Amino acid sequence: MQSCRNMDSHSPNKTGELLRLTDITLNYDHFTALNHIHLTIKQAEVHAIVGEHGAGKSSLGMILSGMLKPKSGRIVFEGREFSALTLKTALKLGIEMVYQEVCLNEHFTVAENLFFASAAMNAFRWNKKKHILQATQRLFASYGFEIDPGLPLKHLNLSDRALVDILKHIYPNPKLLILDEALEKLSSPALKKIIAILKTLKQQGLSILFITHRIDDVYDFADRVSIIKNGEILLTDDVKNIDKINLIKMTYTQIVDEKHVEDLNTEFYQLLRYNEAILRNLPVNLIVLDNEKRIKMVNEHCKQHFQLRQDAYVNAPLHEFFAKCSAKVLELLDQACSVQQETTFYQIPILINTIDTLNNIKILPIYDGSFLIGNIMILEDITEYDHLQKQMMLSEKLASVGLLAAGVAHEINNPLEIIYNSLKYLKYRIYDQELQEAVDDIQEEMTSIANIVSNLHTFSDNKQSTSEEVEVNVLIHNMLNLIRFNAKYKHITIHFDPCEADTTIQANKNEIKQVLLNLFKNSFEVMPSGGEIFINTRLARVNGAPVVQIQFKDTGPGISDDNPANVFLPFYSTKKGDEHNLGLGLSVSYGIIKKYHGAMSVENLENSGCQFTMTLPQSP
Repeated sequence: MQSCRNMDSHSPNKTGELLRLTDITLNYDHFTALNHIHLTIKQAEVHAIVGEHGAGKSSLGMILSGMLKPKSGRIVFEGREFSALTLKTALKLGIEMVYQEVCLNEHFTVAENLFFASAAMNAFRWNKKKHILQATQRLFASYGFEIDPGLPLKHLNLSDRALVDILKHIYPNPKLLILDEALEKLSSPALKKIIAILKTLKQQGLSILFITHRIDDVYDFADRVSIIKNGEILLTDDVKNIDKINLIKMTYTQIVDEKHVEDLNTEFYQLLRYNEAILRNLPVNLIVLDNEKRIKMVNEHCKQHFQLRQDAYVNAPLHEFFAKCSAKVLELLDQACSVQQETTFYQIPILINTIDTLNNIKILPIYDGSFLIGNIMILEDITEYDHLQKQMMLSEKLASVGLLAAGVAHEINNPLEIIYNSLKYLKYRIYDQELQEAVDDIQEEMTSIANIVSNLHTFSDNKQSTSEEVEVNVLIHNMLNLIRFNAKYKHITIHFDPCEADTTIQANKNEIKQVLLNLFKNSFEVMPSGGEIFINTRLARVNGAPVVQIQFKDTGPGISDDNPANVFLPFYSTKKGDEHNLGLGLSVSYGIIKKYHGAMSVENLENSGCQFTMTLPQSP
């Protein structure tokens, strides 16, 4: 690091500059990540950096945070010149960076992550924990956030973790805050609050280098924007001087000759020629309509996503393209294309080309001067995200109830043991036959209570049991041999289609048996007049890792609930009037599968019955 002279000609008081980069070059081996970068950040401004993936945005931020050392160039910060910064120097200068990945310790509490390394907190060594809790409570209260400071970070969702990470870097009152795609992880309410906080800090003198790929955020938040492409600054200008369409075009596309599109009116054809790269190559599902609500272009990403053919959409009216959607959806889209302003709809069910999806839809009007010539429609497919969100909510519910169950079980066990011992004492001290029978009845009921408590413990216990290699196909075969007579008696036929490949998992054999027996028991109970059960196993890959999948379905009446996944909640049962059914079986089964890093889901089948799918990591 070179910490040279003060440079009066670059004094922030005279120029309004906080930071100037001159001729910065960075190489990764033989690859040039940044090539002769020149950039100025003013005091109290939000300067956005946009560009394609791999353009060099994050590398630029890490040079300023001291994580990377440039090959050449100069860094001038508040008039002081450096050839490179270290992490320590950057922090001393007042530069804080929030990286793409949340850099916190998930085993620490929220308060410890915020203030563990704080010099001010370390002064209170005699009662440090108390002071960091109080400091965190004051910080959250001042910003209007409701997060438990004593909660371990691993119990927070991604949005709250990102929020803590941002607040950790805001609290030291930096002069320059670098946000490397840090706002993208925030939920909508948290994003609004953080934007408001950052705008207030900017008014107090904070400068922000805002690295993002979300163009809308640039127009909501930034003062100036620089486009970086192939490691070079393509353009720097005030945000207000660049319209959104041109910014997207310059950031993500290259101009090439426009392909011929039939029957375009002159104005719309000119727009297509000017912005063809946006329409064809943006990595979103994008549809362009003319002002008569006819489809003029669907980009390549959208074609692939919905498996469209060329003749399926060219010049088609909007209502024909979405013909299989509900009348309410068509009415919403039609109105949005008529109001001549940016409109967004959330969680809209759309059926296109037999593909059923859940989407957020944004409609942006296109103007030529003051004349409306069409609309851009962006479809964000959130089907998988919605599924994962529901799974996460279910897991959080189960975790919360599990904690409660553990506490209840513990509190019941103590008086239960006292009563049980007292009954044993009475039984052997009283010789009256009638009283002895009464004591036996009470003991039997106490045993039932003990079983309930045991189930509560099983539900709430996340400790890993002794595991072994379990061959799933063999386990199912052995279980079918045991229950085949019971199935025959109940007129239930069981079909098993095993995978031919190895289906070995690492788990506790008895616990996997318990899961399968719960499913058999449920199917037997819902098919009193007989039916069929179908079981199959197969190998698959989830996030690149090999897994064993077990599908279990029956021909019963299915689950009479709008959300079938509710059957995994403890004490939930569709078998009304059955006092012997505690509603814990599937909760325990779900907990067992999750304990071995697997997943368990349920769905009603179209004609009748329901299907459970269990996924467990395949043993190496």
